[in-house]
Amino acid sequence: MNQLRPFTILWLLPLAICWQGCKKLITVDPPVSIIGTEEVFKTNAQANSALAGIYAEMTGNVGSMTFSNGGLSVYGGLSADELVPLTGTNNETEYQIFSNKLDYTNGIPMGIIWKPAYRYIYSANSVIEGIAASTSPQLEAAYRDAYTGEALFIRAFSYFYLTNYFGDVPLALFSDYNQTRTMRKTPQAEVYAQIVRDLEEAIRLLPGDSRIGGGERVRANKWAATALLARVQLFRGEWEAAAGHAGAVIGEGSFNLTADPGGAFLKASREAIWQLKPQLGILPNNGTWDGQNFLPAQKISGYPPSQLAEILVPEIFIGFSPIIVPPYYLTPQAAAVFEPGDKRKLKWIDSVPTPSIEPYNSIPLFYPRKYTVKRTSASGAIPEYNMILRLAEQYLIRAEARAQLNDLAGATADIDTVRHRAGLQPTTATGKAELLDAIAQERRAELFTEWGHRWLDLKRTGRAQTVLGAISTKQPWDNNQLLYPIPPEEISANPNLKQNPGY
Repeated sequence: MNQLRPFTILWLLPLAICWQGCKKLITVDPPVSIIGTEEVFKTNAQANSALAGIYAEMTGNVGSMTFSNGGLSVYGGLSADELVPLTGTNNETEYQIFSNKLDYTNGIPMGIIWKPAYRYIYSANSVIEGIAASTSPQLEAAYRDAYTGEALFIRAFSYFYLTNYFGDVPLALFSDYNQTRTMRKTPQAEVYAQIVRDLEEAIRLLPGDSRIGGGERVRANKWAATALLARVQLFRGEWEAAAGHAGAVIGEGSFNLTADPGGAFLKASREAIWQLKPQLGILPNNGTWDGQNFLPAQKISGYPPSQLAEILVPEIFIGFSPIIVPPYYLTPQAAAVFEPGDKRKLKWIDSVPTPSIEPYNSIPLFYPRKYTVKRTSASGAIPEYNMILRLAEQYLIRAEARAQLNDLAGATADIDTVRHRAGLQPTTATGKAELLDAIAQERRAELFTEWGHRWLDLKRTGRAQTVLGAISTKQPWDNNQLLYPIPPEEISANPNLKQNPGY
């Protein structure tokens, strides 16, 4: 792979390869024009453009939020015990997710997760097939490997979230809709097995540096695939493999926890394993959707007392709440997880004071600010990228896997590494059960409002019913809500596709 060199990313061929045959399993609009496989995969640069087109879609190059650029941070957080929607019951589709009363006709599962994920999968399948079929000598072996590895990674990444949100899903490994349009759901265990195969092959094919991304960590490489594989193996209870792959990422040497939590989400963060780069001039205007969703239009926490007193007049506060309260803010449970002195609360959380009237009762509303930019201009530099995989998670993966293997000293060392960056003393947990509880708590404090981590953790550890079933706004609790409904449009198009239980 030494001959790989960076390309200027070309956005002129976004996903045209996908549209040759992916119209039935997912509902998509055809492109204006079709570019033949032979033409797309004739040269290194053209094949690179096909991959770049998938990344462009993943960052939301039509100016909308999708699961891969912030959607799962919002909807995973609402499904768990992390986020409250400012709109409350006025937005029925979001309130259904927040209250875990999701109706099968709700359009969010289709629009935010299912449809985009399968679009990326079909595009990745087209890349894999197109590269394999190309006989052009201008598509060099090193690039064939790297781009195939990226496509395998994207397919695995998309299926990871599909199966965690929907359970059993169709496992489409071809771009020809004639082979997939009437597919039945594949058991989750088989979906996971394919994810592992894809990631293991990606690790073999991908380079270990960031040259394809021009030195930025915005394209998948060997270590991104290794980090995702460690997470998958943790979810599957494969403790030794999870610890080994997380340890490989930690020991690689290119990644470091930032000295201060405040620098973790910058575009040049050394903690980043894989990020997605927002696009100039595309909503949310060179920022991230996390910044757009979690930051208020106007921050008032630093206002002088006289100005705050004016804003806290109930009539004024109510009128200005859409400006001074972000679209989504933290639940009391999420805001209360931090120990005294935790730098993460200082750096990653801000608050809005409230008036003494109901339902506020002078209790501050806390909101995430891991991303600090709520961009309103369509020009200028992009200071923050969407953080997808970062090193802190790998320490926590290895800590949990080690604890399960009764390597309590190793698990303690890993959790203490994360706690040290947060400015905390070493954990006082002793014994396997206590240490696993401490790791779960550390995951809450470290990974809150990122990628639905809390939602997935509650489900995979079997604690969702106990934790979420005790929250008043989620009563009466129904375990069927731990899976989202299969979009009815897909069931109508495919009679072999059955709805999830309870919908």
